[in-house]
Amino acid sequence: MKRIRYLSLLWMLLTGITAWAQEFNPTNPAEPGQLTTKLILKVSPAGAGSASSNSGTNIVPGTSVTVNASPSTGWQFAYWINGNGEQVDTRSYTFTKADKTETLTAYFTFNPGAPGEPAELPYKLTLEKTEGGSVSGKGFYKAGTTVNIYASPSSGYDFDGWYKADGTLYSEDASTSYTMGEGAMTLTARFTFNPENPAEPGEVNGFRLKLTATDGGTARANDYNLKTGEATTVTASANSGYVFDGWYQGTTKVSAAASFEYTMGDSGTTLEARFLFSPASPDEPMQIQQRKFSFMLRNTVTKPGTTVDFPILLTPRATLGDMTFQLNFDPRLNVDFDHATVGETSTPYTLTREEVLEGDVTYDEGYKSYRFTLTGGSMVVNDGETPTVTPIVTFPFVIADDIETGTAYRVTINQISITNDDGSTQTAGTRNGLLSVYKLGDTNGDNKVNSADVLNMVSVSLQKETEVFIPEVSDLNEDSKISSADVLGVVNIVLEK
Repeated sequence: MKRIRYLSLLWMLLTGITAWAQEFNPTNPAEPGQLTTKLILKVSPAGAGSASSNSGTNIVPGTSVTVNASPSTGWQFAYWINGNGEQVDTRSYTFTKADKTETLTAYFTFNPGAPGEPAELPYKLTLEKTEGGSVSGKGFYKAGTTVNIYASPSSGYDFDGWYKADGTLYSEDASTSYTMGEGAMTLTARFTFNPENPAEPGEVNGFRLKLTATDGGTARANDYNLKTGEATTVTASANSGYVFDGWYQGTTKVSAAASFEYTMGDSGTTLEARFLFSPASPDEPMQIQQRKFSFMLRNTVTKPGTTVDFPILLTPRATLGDMTFQLNFDPRLNVDFDHATVGETSTPYTLTREEVLEGDVTYDEGYKSYRFTLTGGSMVVNDGETPTVTPIVTFPFVIADDIETGTAYRVTINQISITNDDGSTQTAGTRNGLLSVYKLGDTNGDNKVNSADVLNMVSVSLQKETEVFIPEVSDLNEDSKISSADVLGVVNIVLEK
């Protein structure tokens, strides 16, 4: 009897009450008759990221709502200020919607991270070394920047001097500085073997403490040969445009203090000082170099139990060579990496990947992240040629049958480094994407399939305007149009519930 009533209603709607359908305009996302209150999401500063809700903006009081903050390239999530003025440090958190308008603001801090972002600066300082020591202070710096560099000889070696590429001596001081000119520079630290010093650390002379550093600063210690239980002070100093991130032993962060006392264990060890690119203001990178490339991720809508292609679109304004980038996505999404395809370019690229794990400086908690490298190819853009949007890589996203629906899953791209045709490197502008998943037949996006969706379908089939309509989950017979057959399909879904 219930089915007959629905079918009778459908026939009447399609044949005799066009005017009524014309007036219908269902609310989103609440059921007709239910009162909703507004949720307003803001981002500070503007453009630093995005904020999303799994329940839309008009929400029935008492509903459990999950909000998520996603930083843009070069930014890091700091905290939320919720509707009660309280600070919430969790990037994704759940709360109960109140019976009033609530405004939530996601705050971000500028911190592009390492190692990808510094590539957008024009001049690279490369520090090389001979056998017998380590160096620190390399990185990307503006012309005129004074950069501190440091050479640390190993046990049994003496520091000989810093040398330029042509072999001329630059400085005899292990700890010195270099002022960047209008171009890249390579300095080599030379070490000489000194037989008067112990060649290898041992039980008597102690164990070797080795210090390394990422781009952007120097690392040094008061003593490099220590017996078990002996301590020394290690110090990290950030150069201009960088901030100190921490001391790491492998993937473990052992200290966040730039200077701390390290106690030697029962074997030699290596400590790495890590630095993050952090210019004086968010505008600085754009003032240094105009971006020649941009990456864009599409906003895609799909339903559970499907596989959807998700392309990474590249717009080049100059010839480019090898490139690397990091793709980050919600762990509830599955990516079929084995069937990823590389777009057609002037010379074909080879695609490789590695997972970004916890402890990596670019690891973003709450996301699955992979670092991709495209090598051996090129994309030629001639002078004056109009830039074209190219799907550089397309990833198939496999949507599980039991995935949470009514949700927009964030997909972001960052840590980009592109090789120019002259061998220099730079980063690119980005626009992140969303992969939204809705139930089949949820035409108005309220995460329910009911009579409101039937009425929504009727309005569209009669070519009447509706407030919200999601065609990707409304074309039930997949004939690329909305018709009475699709309306009947939604009716059947409602009846089978």
